[in-house]
Amino acid sequence: MNYIFYLLPVIWTIQIVAGEKYPRQDLAFLDLAKYDGYTAEQHYVTTEDGYILGVFRIPLNKNCTENKGPIMFMHGLYLSSDDCIVPGPGQAHCYIYADGCYDVWVPNVRGNVYSRNHTKYNPDKNSEFWDFSVDELAIYDLPAVIDYVLNTTNSTQLSYVAHSQGVAMLVVLCAKKPEYNDKIKVGIGLSATAWLTHARFIVVQAQSLLDPLLTLTGGLLNTEILPRNGLVTVSAELLCGTTDLSYPLCSNFIFAVLGYNKYQFTTEVLPVVVGHIPSGTSLKNFNRWGQMKNNGFSEYDHGIFQNLFVYGQFSPPLYDLSKVTMKWVIIGSLNDYVGDIRDVKVLVSNLPNASLCTLSDKTFVHLDFVFGKDVPNYITPIVMSSIETGTYECT
Repeated sequence: MNYIFYLLPVIWTIQIVAGEKYPRQDLAFLDLAKYDGYTAEQHYVTTEDGYILGVFRIPLNKNCTENKGPIMFMHGLYLSSDDCIVPGPGQAHCYIYADGCYDVWVPNVRGNVYSRNHTKYNPDKNSEFWDFSVDELAIYDLPAVIDYVLNTTNSTQLSYVAHSQGVAMLVVLCAKKPEYNDKIKVGIGLSATAWLTHARFIVVQAQSLLDPLLTLTGGLLNTEILPRNGLVTVSAELLCGTTDLSYPLCSNFIFAVLGYNKYQFTTEVLPVVVGHIPSGTSLKNFNRWGQMKNNGFSEYDHGIFQNLFVYGQFSPPLYDLSKVTMKWVIIGSLNDYVGDIRDVKVLVSNLPNASLCTLSDKTFVHLDFVFGKDVPNYITPIVMSSIETGTYECT
């Protein structure tokens, strides 16, 4: 891996001289959808605590003779709505759902590139803006966008497809506000993250090691991390350009930093992916997932003394999932080193109405559930059947 960094200046020089970026690499959601031949809209939703979220919609395809109802796709940690269209027509989750005559809605959680607005705080000046973790995403962001979609579409339920952190968000919401169980027809979890005991991804492992120290820093956690167009994005774009030389170096760089499977990422999709990730979050939220690895799927860890005051015990309690009565179909992979199948089974066993589908293709890893070339072959059939019937019998 070290050899890559010695070759970076050479590759960067080649890309700069070429003066080109890979097609679709830097297009934002609306422009990317237009480039791909789809109509998209941008909406804004304000949460109860003042965050203004960017939400995109791919409305019903004009060729559809029926409306199969609203479907929501929720992205994962430090990612964005772009995830569900980056692979392009015929491959991307949200394009497939739109082609299937669903009304597609794609929210962005607070703090990412599309949701850096607040009624009171400036993300570039006020640290208070970054005082959030997945708990706030679940309790404030998610109900705000669910209610907005249901009200806008005059619907009583929506189908929910989520990757990684997006799964945890709805689980926490339905545990804390059980009335939201009735608003979801079915939830489909892609590479779910909740318990992370067996997670092998180096970023998660680093988070868990730093967590005890970072938690004690308190307000210092209230800052942005991994923004769009930051060091990771710029370096990856320069490395992952249009030259044939770039691909093997690019693939190794992205594998080390973001985690993916070279067997599932094509040479056409990988350069587009690196132009759209990461998309930003708070250091507090980043650290929160280190807490999950150390403590299990638990409430926020304030440190032993504050925990005693807040929870009446030194360690944070696990979330009570007995109230999550909605139907879940969770899709996992034996090769996923973030959402390890052993941890996914723990989540499924704690949900009252959940089933687990383990992919027969053992090459899938964490980001392949969104960007992999075989999503239409292995993931889409499970998702579409689950939405249409409310269940799926895994073989």
